[in-house]
Amino acid sequence: MTITLPSRPADGHKGTFGTVLVVGGCDDEVGVMLGGPAFAALGVLRSGAGRCVLAMPRSILAEALSVSPSATGLPLATDAGEAAAQLQEAAASMQAEVVGPGLGQSPWAASILEARLASPGPPVVLDADGLNLLAQDAGVLRSCVREMILTPHPGEYARLAEILGLPEAGQDDASRRGAAEALATEAGAVVVLKGARTVVTDGSRTWICDVGSAVLATGGTGDVLAGLIGGFQAQSAGTQRFESAVLGTWVHACAGERWAASHADRGLLAAELAEAVPGVLEACRRGDLDLPRCPS
Repeated sequence: MTITLPSRPADGHKGTFGTVLVVGGCDDEVGVMLGGPAFAALGVLRSGAGRCVLAMPRSILAEALSVSPSATGLPLATDAGEAAAQLQEAAASMQAEVVGPGLGQSPWAASILEARLASPGPPVVLDADGLNLLAQDAGVLRSCVREMILTPHPGEYARLAEILGLPEAGQDDASRRGAAEALATEAGAVVVLKGARTVVTDGSRTWICDVGSAVLATGGTGDVLAGLIGGFQAQSAGTQRFESAVLGTWVHACAGERWAASHADRGLLAAELAEAVPGVLEACRRGDLDLPRCPS
């Protein structure tokens, strides 16, 4: 089957095209991370989603919004229980959620992750520190009630594989495919195993991305990918997790290819990658670029 872009009715408004909650960022004794959630928000909005809400510690929220000023902010309480209640209330009006970019691995972050996955809500894209925290406590996965899309890079996959007893992911397609399918089956999730020839699978259907560029191998581009997947998931009630993950992965790879073709084989910034996304989507709309095909 050929993947399709989410519908774009002429009389639509921002509520028509979905809202995504991005949960991330940290400001603690280990360090400060605010770029990840901000770049994820850029990915959400460049995908065509109508609205993005950045849920972050108050101390760094304004700086993150300066990177992605079209998002709105939800300052999270320093008490984990209060923050969890804030997020649960916010999630009631969301169509997708991205959890993990720059979240850190503090006890506060671990509590937030556990609460988010154990509480009802929209489909969640689990990325970055969300995956690292999951690899520290397999019980969080066992208590999960959410539909998930996991987006590990090879290192994050290796940590998950160790705690879950899954096979190692090698360099070849067959090994990476088998590893991704094993994680998808174990977690009951869609898995996006990133890297050259990214693997997307729900455990029964598997698609391998055959476009992309090494220019994407830089900080922040994975956060943009998480946002794109979340944005596509939010835009249509008919869009399933597997299809959203394939579309997000492919658009992300094409945007990287296009930037490299007009610039260089290195030096891409995450914000520039997000800026390249609408051009890819417009080329698809005009029929100048063929959308990917994947198993039905």
